[in-house]
Amino acid sequence: MSQLRPECDLDVLLMTNAVANRGRAEAAGYEVQTYLERAGYRVQHVMPPDVASTDSLVREAVSTQKRIVAVGGDGFIHYVAQGCAETQATLGIVPAGTGNDFALGLNLPTNTEEATQAAMTAAQPCDILKFESEAGKTRYGASIATAGFSAAVNIRADAMKWPRGPLKYTVATLTKLLRLQRYEFQITVDDATIAGTCLMIAIANTRAFGGGMQIAPDAHASSGTADLVIIRNTSALTLLRMLPKTFKGAHINHPAVEIISGTEFEVQIIDADSSQTCSLRADGEDVGSLPQTVTVVSGGLRVAGASVGHVPASEARDTDK
Repeated sequence: MSQLRPECDLDVLLMTNAVANRGRAEAAGYEVQTYLERAGYRVQHVMPPDVASTDSLVREAVSTQKRIVAVGGDGFIHYVAQGCAETQATLGIVPAGTGNDFALGLNLPTNTEEATQAAMTAAQPCDILKFESEAGKTRYGASIATAGFSAAVNIRADAMKWPRGPLKYTVATLTKLLRLQRYEFQITVDDATIAGTCLMIAIANTRAFGGGMQIAPDAHASSGTADLVIIRNTSALTLLRMLPKTFKGAHINHPAVEIISGTEFEVQIIDADSSQTCSLRADGEDVGSLPQTVTVVSGGLRVAGASVGHVPASEARDTDK
């Protein structure tokens, strides 16, 4: 690993989510530790057992100006980012989860050695989503916040003990399609309010969620804006045919899909049948019940090695209306 040279930030807090990717991230964490120590860094390697421990370790590292390197998937990065957002801390990311959509959005390497090298380079300012509830609680999201069908699939998959891995999301998706729920939404985007019936909404800081589904293929974390994606009311069959196209961003011209860019979103969504308020998920994690205000914090997260320039959407377009 000849390119890794400690010029500054000799003290590193290395955090690994040992259970990510069915336990495979643990080995990746030790690999990163070896690379860093051989290069001369002083490494504190921790595998936090819970969210509270993760948050405490991150905030201590921020206060002592240690560089933080996180090994795991989107959910782990979500919790690490809570303590790094809107600070001068530098976060390095080594993707090692089942889903690594935030790393994809920042064009970070997926190879462990190359990702470790990138994690020790200069920090780049990236946008981050800030969530504020009516009660005044604040959370952050790195990639995409979503409610409706996509959030319901996420919740269903989290509750499933079998199958494991990416397959459980496929099963959860099919289960939710069989009893497809509709939602009533009202969203104010900056100064304009829109409302109607939808299947789901997503507020995208980066382009993909769900393991590479490019729900907002033109979103990027240096624009100072986020893309609101609304999939309006349509049939379960249409949605089923649309979902595979999201992996190439080829769904965006479908008449049921609406995309609006903005900097602040006041979001309320309820179940059309029960009138029950929906929850909001960010990076696959629960960030509380709606309504909430979602704001783009420009440059609010400093990520080492990030390349946050615009990545064009696929030239493929949906001709199946």
